[in-house]
Amino acid sequence: MLRVVRNILIVLLNLVFYGLALFFCVKIAQSGYHFTYDVLGETCAELPPGKEVTLIIRTGQSEYEIAEELEARGVVENKVSFYLRMKLEKSGRGAIKAGSHSLNTSMSYSEILDEIYGG
Repeated sequence: MLRVVRNILIVLLNLVFYGLALFFCVKIAQSGYHFTYDVLGETCAELPPGKEVTLIIRTGQSEYEIAEELEARGVVENKVSFYLRMKLEKSGRGAIKAGSHSLNTSMSYSEILDEIYGG
């Protein structure tokens, strides 16, 4: 009898362990997918009409500082994904234009980049 109970407990513990392992693997895969979609897809912080935001870019301001400011103002949801998108699209766009930029929280990453690169 004790041997049967022991075997049942071992099976149950294995089921719990493998179930938790599967759960965490799925969560990691979902997080990776959503982050990759933020970097490569057309994502925006809010649905239209959104809110108007004025961003002032100073000469010499780094791309990461710009991404941080955009996240703080609610224009982008994730500064790291926007920063990576800036790095990926930087080569064909030239330099970031210093000055005042009118942005909206419903703009996609591409639209925001077009605006700050003066495109």
